Amino acid sequence: MFIFALRRLFAAIPVFLVATFATFWGTSEVVDPTDNLATCQNCSQAAYDRIIELYELDKPVPARYASWLGDFATGDMGSATSQGERPVSEIFWERGRNTLLLALPAFGLLMILGTATGIYSALRQYSKGDYAITSISYLGLAMPTFFFGLLLQVVFAIWVPKYLGIKPFWSSGMHLESPLQFVRSVTLPVMTLMFVLLAGDSRFIRAAVLDIKSADYIRTARAKGVSERKVISKHLFRNAMIPAVTVWSLNASALLGGSIITETIFSWPGFGRLVIDALFAGDLDLTMAIVFAIIFLVIMFNLLADLLYGVLDPRIRYD
Repeated sequence: MFIFALRRLFAAIPVFLVATFATFWGTSEVVDPTDNLATCQNCSQAAYDRIIELYELDKPVPARYASWLGDFATGDMGSATSQGERPVSEIFWERGRNTLLLALPAFGLLMILGTATGIYSALRQYSKGDYAITSISYLGLAMPTFFFGLLLQVVFAIWVPKYLGIKPFWSSGMHLESPLQFVRSVTLPVMTLMFVLLAGDSRFIRAAVLDIKSADYIRTARAKGVSERKVISKHLFRNAMIPAVTVWSLNASALLGGSIITETIFSWPGFGRLVIDALFAGDLDLTMAIVFAIIFLVIMFNLLADLLYGVLDPRIRYD
C-alpha cells in the first residue's frame, strides 16, 4: 500500500505543475501590476522600474513561474498586495482556519445524514418516506446555492424576527465571542453547504444500496438466518460505502477548498471570499497559494479514497 501511495503521489506531480502553471499564466496575462501607477500623478520612471523588477515583468511567463515555484518550494509564499503586503502564509492559515469552521461540521453532517437518508430510502423503496426524501433531494439538486443561502437569510433574518420577535441565527459575518455566538453564526452557512451536497449524496447512496441489496451474498446471508440488522450493518452498509467514499472525497476537497458562493453570501472570511478578492485585485501570490491548497486537497482526498477502498473491500489489493 505504501508503494501504491508513493506512486500515486509521484503521478500527481505533473497534474500539480500543469494546473499551477495554467493559473499562473492566466493570471499574469490578465493582470498588469503597473496599472496601479497609470493614474498616479507623482510616480516617476523609477516607480515603474521598481514594479517591473519586483514582479520580474521583464522575463517571460515560464521563467517567472519557475521563480515562483522555487520560492514556494522553500516556503516563501510572497506578500499579498491586496491585503496590505501581509505575508501570504499568515493570511493563508488564518483564512484556512475560518473555512475549516464551516467545512468540518458541514462534512460531518453530510456524511451522517446522507448515509442515513440514502439507506432508509433504499430499504423502504417506494414508501412515503422514500418519496419524501426523493422530493427533497430533487429540490436540493435543482436549487442553486446562492438562492438557498439567500432564502435562509430572508427567513431567519427578516421573517422570524418580524413575526416571532427573535433572531436565532446570525445572517452574516463570523462571531466568535462565545460558543453560543459561534453556533448562531455558523448554522446558516453550514446548512447551505450541507443541503446542496446532501441531495446528491443521498441519491448516490440510495442507488448503491439498491444495487447491493439484491446481490447474491445478501440473499445467502438472509437464507442462513442472519438477522436483518447484521445483514445491513455487516454486509450491505460496508459495501455501499465503497462508492460513497468517492463522492465524499470530492465533497471534502470542495468544502475545504472554500465555497466561494456560500462564504460570499454570508460574509464569511474564508478561502472562498479570499480567492475572489485576490483575483479581482490581481494578487498573484495569494491566488497561487489558494490554488495550490485546492489542488493539494483534491489529490490527497482522492488518494485517501483509493486507500479506503482496500480497507472496505478485502478483495482490493495494492501489491
